[in-house]
Amino acid sequence: MQAYNKTDQTLHQIGQVLAKAGRSFVPKQDDDSHSNLYFDALAQRIHTHPFGDAKRTLAFNLNNNSFEWVDTRQKASPIIKLAGQTLDQLEQIIAGQLLETGLDEKAFLEPLHFEIPEYDHPKTFLPLAGEAVAEWCYYRRMANQAGNALLGFLQKEGQPRIWPHHFDTGTYCIVDDYMGLGYGLAMQDKMVGEPYFYLAGYPQKGEVNYEEKPSLTNGHWQIGEHFKGAVLPLTALPGKGSMKMILQFVQEATEWYLR
Repeated sequence: MQAYNKTDQTLHQIGQVLAKAGRSFVPKQDDDSHSNLYFDALAQRIHTHPFGDAKRTLAFNLNNNSFEWVDTRQKASPIIKLAGQTLDQLEQIIAGQLLETGLDEKAFLEPLHFEIPEYDHPKTFLPLAGEAVAEWCYYRRMANQAGNALLGFLQKEGQPRIWPHHFDTGTYCIVDDYMGLGYGLAMQDKMVGEPYFYLAGYPQKGEVNYEEKPSLTNGHWQIGEHFKGAVLPLTALPGKGSMKMILQFVQEATEWYLR
Protein backbone atom coordinates (compact mmCIF):
# COMPACT_ATOMS: atom_id res chain seq x y z
CA MET A 1 0.00 0.00 0.00
CA GLN A 2 3.04 2.31 0.03
CA ALA A 3 2.41 3.86 -3.39
CA TYR A 4 -1.30 4.23 -2.62
CA ASN A 5 -0.58 5.98 0.67
CA LYS A 6 1.92 8.34 -0.94
CA THR A 7 -0.64 9.24 -3.62
CA ASP A 8 -3.29 9.73 -0.93
CA GLN A 9 -0.99 12.12 0.92
CA THR A 10 -0.11 14.11 -2.21
CA LEU A 11 -3.78 14.45 -3.13
CA HIS A 12 -4.52 15.49 0.45
CA GLN A 13 -2.14 18.42 -0.09
CA ILE A 14 -3.66 19.23 -3.47
CA GLY A 15 -7.13 19.03 -1.94
CA GLN A 16 -6.28 21.99 0.30
CA VAL A 17 -6.07 24.22 -2.78
CA LEU A 18 -9.51 23.09 -3.89
CA ALA A 19 -10.89 23.42 -0.35
CA LYS A 20 -9.74 27.06 -0.22
CA ALA A 21 -11.85 27.82 -3.29
CA GLY A 22 -14.90 26.17 -1.71
CA ARG A 23 -14.28 27.89 1.61
CA SER A 24 -14.03 31.28 -0.11
CA PHE A 25 -16.72 31.21 -2.81
CA VAL A 26 -19.33 28.52 -2.11
CA PRO A 27 -22.22 29.58 0.20
CA LYS A 28 -21.23 28.75 3.77
CA GLN A 29 -22.78 25.73 5.51
CA ASP A 30 -22.73 25.07 9.26
CA ASP A 31 -21.18 21.63 8.80
CA ASP A 32 -18.36 23.03 6.60
CA SER A 33 -19.67 21.04 3.64
CA HIS A 34 -19.20 24.04 1.33
CA SER A 35 -15.47 23.25 1.37
CA ASN A 36 -15.76 19.55 0.63
CA LEU A 37 -14.94 17.89 -2.69
CA TYR A 38 -16.20 15.18 -5.05
CA PHE A 39 -14.30 12.47 -6.88
CA ASP A 40 -15.73 12.21 -10.39
CA ALA A 41 -15.01 8.62 -11.44
CA LEU A 42 -16.05 9.21 -15.06
CA ALA A 43 -13.59 11.99 -15.88
CA GLN A 44 -11.24 11.14 -12.98
CA ARG A 45 -11.28 14.61 -11.48
CA ILE A 46 -11.54 15.90 -7.92
CA HIS A 47 -13.99 18.84 -7.95
CA THR A 48 -15.15 21.67 -5.73
CA HIS A 49 -18.81 22.62 -5.60
CA PRO A 50 -19.75 25.01 -8.45
CA PHE A 51 -19.19 28.68 -7.64
CA GLY A 52 -19.17 32.16 -9.18
CA ASP A 53 -21.52 33.57 -11.80
CA ALA A 54 -20.44 30.92 -14.32
CA LYS A 55 -21.04 28.06 -11.83
CA ARG A 56 -17.72 26.49 -12.75
CA THR A 57 -15.83 24.09 -10.53
CA LEU A 58 -12.13 24.14 -9.78
CA ALA A 59 -10.85 20.63 -10.36
CA PHE A 60 -7.72 18.54 -10.30
CA ASN A 61 -7.51 16.15 -13.24
CA LEU A 62 -5.88 12.85 -12.24
CA ASN A 63 -5.36 11.81 -15.86
CA ASN A 64 -3.08 14.69 -16.79
CA ASN A 65 -1.92 15.94 -13.37
CA SER A 66 -3.31 19.44 -13.83
CA PHE A 67 -5.72 21.96 -12.34
CA GLU A 68 -8.68 22.89 -14.54
CA TRP A 69 -11.82 24.96 -14.69
CA VAL A 70 -14.81 22.76 -15.53
CA ASP A 71 -18.01 24.39 -16.78
CA THR A 72 -21.62 23.20 -16.47
CA ARG A 73 -21.28 21.18 -19.71
CA GLN A 74 -18.16 19.44 -18.34
CA LYS A 75 -15.84 21.28 -20.71
CA ALA A 76 -12.42 21.66 -19.09
CA SER A 77 -10.05 24.60 -19.47
CA PRO A 78 -6.48 23.96 -18.24
CA ILE A 79 -4.90 26.21 -15.62
CA ILE A 80 -1.57 24.73 -14.53
CA LYS A 81 0.27 21.41 -14.47
CA LEU A 82 1.18 20.02 -11.07
CA ALA A 83 4.75 18.89 -11.77
CA GLY A 84 7.51 21.37 -11.01
CA GLN A 85 5.33 23.63 -8.85
CA THR A 86 5.23 24.20 -5.10
CA LEU A 87 1.96 24.50 -3.23
CA ASP A 88 2.45 28.27 -2.87
CA GLN A 89 3.12 28.66 -6.60
CA LEU A 90 -0.02 26.71 -7.48
CA GLU A 91 -2.12 28.88 -5.20
CA GLN A 92 -0.68 32.11 -6.61
CA ILE A 93 -1.38 31.04 -10.21
CA ILE A 94 -4.96 30.03 -9.37
CA ALA A 95 -5.44 33.26 -7.40
CA GLY A 96 -4.49 35.19 -10.54
CA GLN A 97 -7.15 33.33 -12.49
CA LEU A 98 -9.74 34.13 -9.82
CA LEU A 99 -8.86 37.81 -9.99
CA GLU A 100 -9.48 37.81 -13.75
CA THR A 101 -13.02 36.50 -13.18
CA GLY A 102 -13.85 39.10 -10.52
CA LEU A 103 -13.49 36.83 -7.49
CA ASP A 104 -11.59 37.84 -4.37
CA GLU A 105 -8.14 36.29 -4.72
CA LYS A 106 -7.14 37.59 -1.27
CA ALA A 107 -9.91 35.55 0.36
CA PHE A 108 -8.71 32.47 -1.52
CA LEU A 109 -5.13 32.90 -0.28
CA GLU A 110 -6.15 33.09 3.38
CA PRO A 111 -5.09 30.01 5.44
CA LEU A 112 -7.67 27.32 6.05
CA HIS A 113 -9.18 26.99 9.52
CA PHE A 114 -7.50 23.61 10.04
CA GLU A 115 -4.08 22.10 9.46
CA ILE A 116 -3.05 18.83 7.87
CA PRO A 117 0.13 16.79 8.52
CA GLU A 118 3.40 17.94 7.00
CA TYR A 119 4.12 14.92 4.83
CA ASP A 120 7.69 13.96 4.07
CA HIS A 121 7.47 14.85 0.37
CA PRO A 122 9.55 17.17 -1.84
CA LYS A 123 8.31 20.77 -1.74
CA THR A 124 8.16 20.74 -5.54
CA PHE A 125 5.51 18.32 -6.79
CA LEU A 126 6.44 15.40 -9.01
CA PRO A 127 4.03 13.81 -11.52
CA LEU A 128 1.76 11.26 -9.87
CA ALA A 129 2.55 7.69 -10.82
CA GLY A 130 0.00 6.18 -13.21
CA GLU A 131 -0.43 2.80 -11.46
CA ALA A 132 -0.80 4.41 -8.04
CA VAL A 133 -3.36 6.88 -9.40
CA ALA A 134 -5.33 4.01 -10.96
CA GLU A 135 -5.35 2.19 -7.60
CA TRP A 136 -6.45 5.37 -5.79
CA CYS A 137 -9.28 5.90 -8.29
CA TYR A 138 -10.33 2.26 -7.94
CA TYR A 139 -10.85 2.48 -4.18
CA ARG A 140 -12.37 5.96 -4.19
CA ARG A 141 -14.81 4.87 -6.90
CA MET A 142 -15.89 1.96 -4.72
CA ALA A 143 -16.20 4.34 -1.76
CA ASN A 144 -18.61 6.45 -3.83
CA GLN A 145 -20.59 3.39 -4.93
CA ALA A 146 -20.92 1.94 -1.43
CA GLY A 147 -21.85 5.35 -0.02
CA ASN A 148 -24.58 5.80 -2.59
CA ALA A 149 -25.79 2.25 -1.91
CA LEU A 150 -26.02 3.05 1.82
CA LEU A 151 -27.97 6.26 1.19
CA GLY A 152 -30.32 4.37 -1.11
CA PHE A 153 -30.77 1.59 1.47
CA LEU A 154 -31.72 4.23 4.06
CA GLN A 155 -33.80 6.23 1.56
CA LYS A 156 -31.83 9.38 2.36
CA GLU A 157 -30.68 12.25 0.18
CA GLY A 158 -26.99 12.96 -0.11
CA GLN A 159 -23.73 12.19 -1.86
CA PRO A 160 -20.40 10.79 -0.68
CA ARG A 161 -17.91 13.69 -0.61
CA ILE A 162 -14.22 14.10 0.17
CA TRP A 163 -13.78 16.06 3.40
CA PRO A 164 -10.52 17.99 3.00
CA HIS A 165 -9.42 18.04 6.64
CA HIS A 166 -8.99 14.25 6.97
CA PHE A 167 -9.39 13.54 3.23
CA ASP A 168 -11.88 10.74 3.74
CA THR A 169 -14.60 9.97 1.24
CA GLY A 170 -17.59 9.95 3.53
CA THR A 171 -21.19 10.76 4.26
CA TYR A 172 -23.24 11.26 7.41
CA CYS A 173 -27.00 11.10 7.75
CA ILE A 174 -29.60 11.18 10.50
CA VAL A 175 -31.59 7.97 10.06
CA ASP A 176 -34.37 8.78 12.55
CA ASP A 177 -34.90 10.32 15.98
CA TYR A 178 -32.58 7.75 17.52
CA MET A 179 -29.58 7.20 15.28
CA GLY A 180 -27.15 8.90 12.90
CA LEU A 181 -24.67 6.97 10.75
CA GLY A 182 -21.24 7.97 9.47
CA TYR A 183 -19.64 6.01 6.61
CA GLY A 184 -16.48 6.45 4.62
CA LEU A 185 -13.07 5.46 3.31
CA ALA A 186 -10.28 6.91 5.45
CA MET A 187 -6.60 7.51 4.85
CA GLN A 188 -3.97 5.51 6.71
CA ASP A 189 -3.83 6.58 10.35
CA LYS A 190 -2.35 5.43 13.66
CA MET A 191 -5.60 3.76 14.73
CA VAL A 192 -5.75 1.16 11.94
CA GLY A 193 -2.30 1.53 10.39
CA GLU A 194 -3.58 1.50 6.80
CA PRO A 195 -6.46 2.93 4.73
CA TYR A 196 -9.86 1.50 5.70
CA PHE A 197 -13.59 1.68 5.19
CA TYR A 198 -15.54 2.60 8.30
CA LEU A 199 -19.10 2.74 9.56
CA ALA A 200 -20.10 4.18 12.93
CA GLY A 201 -23.35 4.93 14.72
CA TYR A 202 -24.00 8.15 16.60
CA PRO A 203 -27.12 7.92 18.79
CA GLN A 204 -29.12 11.10 19.26
CA LYS A 205 -29.43 10.22 22.96
CA GLY A 206 -27.42 7.91 25.17
CA GLU A 207 -24.65 5.59 24.01
CA VAL A 208 -24.30 2.44 21.94
CA ASN A 209 -23.71 -0.73 24.00
CA TYR A 210 -20.81 -2.34 22.16
CA GLU A 211 -20.72 -5.32 24.52
CA GLU A 212 -23.52 -6.74 22.38
CA LYS A 213 -21.84 -6.16 19.03
CA PRO A 214 -21.94 -9.09 16.59
CA SER A 215 -18.99 -10.52 14.69
CA LEU A 216 -18.63 -9.18 11.14
CA THR A 217 -18.16 -11.33 8.06
CA ASN A 218 -15.65 -8.76 6.78
CA GLY A 219 -13.69 -6.29 8.89
CA HIS A 220 -13.81 -5.87 12.66
CA TRP A 221 -14.98 -3.56 15.42
CA GLN A 222 -12.62 -0.83 16.54
CA ILE A 223 -13.63 0.45 19.96
CA GLY A 224 -11.42 3.19 21.35
CA GLU A 225 -11.46 6.60 22.96
CA HIS A 226 -11.86 8.64 19.76
CA PHE A 227 -13.67 6.19 17.48
CA LYS A 228 -16.20 3.44 18.08
CA GLY A 229 -17.39 1.57 15.02
CA ALA A 230 -16.68 -1.01 12.34
CA VAL A 231 -13.60 -0.90 10.10
CA LEU A 232 -12.57 -2.81 6.99
CA PRO A 233 -8.86 -2.39 6.10
CA LEU A 234 -8.01 -2.26 2.40
CA THR A 235 -5.53 -5.14 2.74
CA ALA A 236 -8.47 -7.37 3.72
CA LEU A 237 -9.96 -6.87 0.25
CA PRO A 238 -9.08 -9.32 -2.52
CA GLY A 239 -9.26 -6.98 -5.53
CA LYS A 240 -11.79 -8.85 -7.63
CA GLY A 241 -14.92 -9.24 -5.53
CA SER A 242 -14.03 -6.32 -3.24
CA MET A 243 -17.27 -4.45 -3.90
CA LYS A 244 -19.36 -7.36 -2.65
CA MET A 245 -17.33 -7.49 0.57
CA ILE A 246 -17.58 -3.73 1.12
CA LEU A 247 -21.36 -3.75 0.64
CA GLN A 248 -21.74 -6.70 3.01
CA PHE A 249 -19.60 -4.90 5.59
CA VAL A 250 -21.71 -1.73 5.29
CA GLN A 251 -25.01 -3.62 5.43
CA GLU A 252 -24.12 -5.79 8.43
CA ALA A 253 -22.85 -2.86 10.52
CA THR A 254 -25.77 -0.62 9.51
CA GLU A 255 -28.42 -3.22 10.32
CA TRP A 256 -26.91 -3.81 13.77
CA TYR A 257 -26.93 -0.09 14.60
CA LEU A 258 -30.53 0.20 13.45
CA ARG A 259 -31.65 -2.55 15.81
